[in-house]
Amino acid sequence: MTTRSEELANAELLSAENESNTNTDGTTDEENLSTEYTVLVNGERITIYSDKWGASIQDKLEGHGIHIQKNGDIAILSGKGGKGNACGGRLLINTKNGQMIKSGPLVSEYVASSKDPGEGEGSETDTSSGNGEAISTVAYGDSTEEVLGDKYIKGNNITLDADTITIRAGTQIIVETGEWVEEIGTRKSNVNFLEEDLFKSETVVKEETTLQFDPRASKNVVSLGHLNHRVLGDYAVKVNGFFDLQVMGGNSFSKPLIKNRSAALTIGVNGLKNGGKFFVFTKGTFDMSSGLGEKGDLFLNTLGRFEAESLGGDVLLKAKTGAKIETVAGNLELKALAGDVDIDALKIYLN
Repeated sequence: MTTRSEELANAELLSAENESNTNTDGTTDEENLSTEYTVLVNGERITIYSDKWGASIQDKLEGHGIHIQKNGDIAILSGKGGKGNACGGRLLINTKNGQMIKSGPLVSEYVASSKDPGEGEGSETDTSSGNGEAISTVAYGDSTEEVLGDKYIKGNNITLDADTITIRAGTQIIVETGEWVEEIGTRKSNVNFLEEDLFKSETVVKEETTLQFDPRASKNVVSLGHLNHRVLGDYAVKVNGFFDLQVMGGNSFSKPLIKNRSAALTIGVNGLKNGGKFFVFTKGTFDMSSGLGEKGDLFLNTLGRFEAESLGGDVLLKAKTGAKIETVAGNLELKALAGDVDIDALKIYLN
């Protein structure tokens, strides 16, 4: 029976002609088959050597070190701690008073660890969950980052923690989010123009004050729906100019807010004692008219006393067709304290 070692020993050796050249630097198969190493320093663990690809300072057992390649690349490889030590593989750079300058593109990849890589038994790589701290930077002073192109920051949770945060944008600031939550002690805004397109707005405030000191200022409310004010306290309106109230009584596009549709304008004063009284004061003329566009009636009804008094002028009652004064119970008294009573008619009926 032939063993595997005997089969390999009796096998035919491959020649260089059977190998294909896959190099892209222009070298031939023969040039890549032979490599000459020049060992400059050969210590117990560390060796410094050079070959046709460049020079290296390398650990003999683990293979980590610094590699200076002929094409201009400098590769720094970190490895294990060696001799059974799990802690290791870190790259530490301490520039006390120096600076690090990099020109050209830079691509960095950091893997989070569930353990602190600087303490204990070393780090444990966790690339699936993303838990742990992957990168941490501490700057004892000012830190400035300038990007002449686009900058994109992506994360599950991004927190900006500072005494003062200033955001400056030359053109615009765009915010796209499903929910915006603010917890602010005091908010001050200086806005030249505000335009909002809201589906629904609900505001709960203890006190709200709107001041407009510009004589050209105005506040307009335009709504195709309803406008509902519910005030549990007092409602005071003071207008230094004119007040024009036009109620058309048209149909609503949505479900009516006012259930009673018998009149376009209904004013009800339904409180107790003084809350049930209704006063109208005017320094000039008070005109109440009905039927301006078509025939309409004017009714004045009361369960109490009805009094019409003119302290500085005449009282005139005029009807186009007829007038009637009737008392169901009680007397009808006509009195002229300082003048005559004049009754003119075609016929006078006295019963």
